[in-house]
Formats: sequence, C-alpha cells, structure tokens
Amino acid sequence: MSEKLVDAKGMLCPRPLILVKKALAAIEIGEGLKILLDNETACENVLRFLQDSKAQPTSANEAGCFVIYATKTAGEQPSKAAGEQASKSADACCDPAVANKPPVLVLNHPGMGFGSEELGRLLIQACLNTVKELNPLPSAIVFYNGGAYLVCEGSPVMETLRELEQSGVKLLVCGTCLEYYDLKARRKVGTVSNMFDIMQTMAGAGHVINP
Repeated sequence: MSEKLVDAKGMLCPRPLILVKKALAAIEIGEGLKILLDNETACENVLRFLQDSKAQPTSANEAGCFVIYATKTAGEQPSKAAGEQASKSADACCDPAVANKPPVLVLNHPGMGFGSEELGRLLIQACLNTVKELNPLPSAIVFYNGGAYLVCEGSPVMETLRELEQSGVKLLVCGTCLEYYDLKARRKVGTVSNMFDIMQTMAGAGHVINP
C-alpha cells in the first residue's frame, strides 16, 4: 500500500489539521497517510478528524514524536456532510440568495478574545490561517477599533492578510480608527474605508463572523 508523508512537526494549530485534510483529499481510496506531529493538541485534533472521516487512524509515540497512520476509505468526509447539512439548514431558515453569499469577517481587536494578550495574538494567527482555507472565502474583512493594528507595520498576520488580499478578499480599514490610534503612516495592507461602506458591506453579507 502506498503511503503519503505529512510532516507537521513544529507547526501550530490549525496548520497540521489543514495539511492532513488536504493530503487525505488528494490520495485515492485504499492509500495511506503517515503523519508526524510534535504537539499533543494537534495530534488530538488530527486523530478526531481522521476518526470522523473513517480513515482508521492509529497512533504511536516514537522518540518524542507523535506518529499517526491512517487509510482512506470510501467513507464520506465530514466537511462535505457538514457543508450539505449547513446548506439544507440555510435553505430552510432563510432566503437562499442571502445564504449563498460569502461571509464578511469583522476584526475589532488586535488579538482574538480577551484575557491573555499573548494567547490572543496566537489565536488571531490561527484564525486567519484557517480563513484562507474557507470555501467560499469571505468577500471582505473589516477592521475597526483595535483591529486596525492588524493591518499595520509589525502585525503578526501581515503575510496572511496579503495572501487573502491577493486572493480577492477586500480588506476594509476604518479611517477614523487609523487616525485615532495615529496609524495612518503604518498601514501596509487594506483600503482606508468609512462607516457607510463598512455597514453596507456587513449588511450585504451572507452572514457576519466576529471571532
């Protein structure tokens, strides 16, 4: 049996899971994966995904490294099932024309959540790396209040935002917020916007995500 290697050592969530999902989708039924991880949380997430995907995962700890073996079967992957169910739910509860519109992501804080600022910075990086894998991508990402720092020099998510912008995602930055925090000269990505455009963008979205 052929086997594809996924070396995710040294990677933070959600990158290992994203790599495994892509690798599983790329191989044929009956082919296997060998996954290398050095993060226990990532190992648990990957195992749960593979179990849900009926990929028959087994795991071992070899020289301080988590090693997972899995085999692709004919079972339907959960992402497809979840997508179909979400589509049915959307059709049942709201206008399909609205439900099929891409979302808009709203970021109003330089991290994600409240509590540890260091943890918040790690979480926002994981959040935006995950956003890159969404289908469809958000039509826009709106930055206001403290979220304006994310589009400026020194931002931990600058490269990810550049990738999203190059993929066609609009990055709308509150001009009033840039002025308030004296950030206009430090902005590196995005378009300086205003409250009318921001509210119009949010009102026209399929749904608004505010992590």
